[in-house]
Amino acid sequence: MSKIDQLAGVFREHVAVGWPSGSSGAQRVIMIVYDQNDERALRKNIDLFAQAARTQNYAWHGVDLTGAFGTWLGAHRYREGYFEEPHMLSAGANDRFTQYAADAVLKALERPAHTDREIVGLVGVASLFGVASVSDVLARVDHAIKGRLAVFFPGRTRDGRYRLLDARDGWDYHAVPIQIESSGAHQ
Repeated sequence: MSKIDQLAGVFREHVAVGWPSGSSGAQRVIMIVYDQNDERALRKNIDLFAQAARTQNYAWHGVDLTGAFGTWLGAHRYREGYFEEPHMLSAGANDRFTQYAADAVLKALERPAHTDREIVGLVGVASLFGVASVSDVLARVDHAIKGRLAVFFPGRTRDGRYRLLDARDGWDYHAVPIQIESSGAHQ
């Protein structure tokens, strides 16, 4: 069985248990933690997670942030200047992009069809690296989570600390981690 199959199995078991309705937004986030080298395999098999949700009578809706920065920057009025001198992207521009990414997630979470019986699967968070913080995006959307937000997270977690791409110090977050032992983290 592949690592992604195993990860989907752990996710399926977690979803089968259900969850209390009074959870806070941060507690409604499921961080599906996997090795960054498995990104292509995960994307190829993302339907395993959607099937696991549907098997337990949860709707599934996917959101992909992979192209969000390119789309945002391509529409920016100062894009030509940023293309010529990328170091000119200021903290303010990064904050505006963080809000843009959060708005893409909010669009899914605030749909009229979004209920407590839905899981929104978020892929592409690695594309935020160096421009926006995953924790900042999640902080801007957790108030709108009615069901669950499943964040596909290429990195590591240990003791509630998450490290995106295993590249820098992580941050504390109250999400439920879903992982397998071979990803280098503890269950």
